[in-house]
Amino acid sequence: MDDLLETAHRAQRAFLVVNGVPLAVGSLLSCFTDVPAVPVHGELTLGLVWGFLQSGLFVTTAWLYEHRSRRSSDPIEQSLTSGLLDEMSSVAPFNGSWR
Repeated sequence: MDDLLETAHRAQRAFLVVNGVPLAVGSLLSCFTDVPAVPVHGELTLGLVWGFLQSGLFVTTAWLYEHRSRRSSDPIEQSLTSGLLDEMSSVAPFNGSWR
């Protein structure tokens, strides 16, 4: 049980650090109006590129966090849920018809 909690806390810390550092850097850079206004290519500025990258990073880490959480969830709960679904599929309907 402690191993499961440690795995969950490790995933939460990784999610917060990976998303918190770019958020802090972006907030710090937004204080200086000259830095985000630097043109990268045409109308595209450094601030826009940073925002797109940060959004992509957030979506990716949210997906990875969900994937890891689902994979490392409680094995007892997984076995109960899968066993319950197997039992429910073999039970006859209430009205007795199998259409």
